Amino acid sequence: MTKDKFLKWNVLTNVLMAISINSTAVYLAGGDTAAGWMKGACCAFTINTIAAAIIPVGLIGAWFAETVCKQKPGTFGEMLARNFIINAIYVTIISFCLAIINVGFGSDLISVWWSTYPILHLVGLITSLVIEKPVNAIIERI
Repeated sequence: MTKDKFLKWNVLTNVLMAISINSTAVYLAGGDTAAGWMKGACCAFTINTIAAAIIPVGLIGAWFAETVCKQKPGTFGEMLARNFIINAIYVTIISFCLAIINVGFGSDLISVWWSTYPILHLVGLITSLVIEKPVNAIIERI
């Protein structure tokens, strides 16, 4: 993938993931104002985009799927295993950073973060499985 296509893929994927994960986090927290939701979505997008530029999650995900899980590229099993580990990385980073932003460093940080993490990881995994092919098709056309 060229740098230009990676940038477009990264932005589109991260917008969709930020909306999905942040909406779930807001729901789990009992709702929020539109401004609070927007702040969370913008923070999630920014954190995810920076992480994607720094951490080679695609390579890590491919290694996990193909080497550890012995899945053939292009199969559903490969896509599931790859997205599972990619989401484990991204959702950990995003949810932990958002927990810090919302509750700060303190005795409640880990419990607040962990109270949402498993559900957010599942939502992120499902979202990434649903959007992968359509996002790749869109990126190939633009």
